[in-house]
Amino acid sequence: MTPQEKCLFIIKELELSARQVAEAIGIKGISASKKMKNENYNIFSEDDFIKLKEFYVKKLEIIKKTV
Repeated sequence: MTPQEKCLFIIKELELSARQVAEAIGIKGISASKKMKNENYNIFSEDDFIKLKEFYVKKLEIIKKTV
């Protein structure tokens, strides 16, 4: 899978909005939206994938410890 496909898989599975994706990878919401739609050849990089994955893994670990 490409980094683009991996990111889109996470986004789909977690039902994330562009705002949530932007927060996780540190970009503006409009940029995340363009990457999600693959507009103007904007795609997620391997770095974006790592940031997105780590951001939500941390959140899930917090939930697991708390509940």
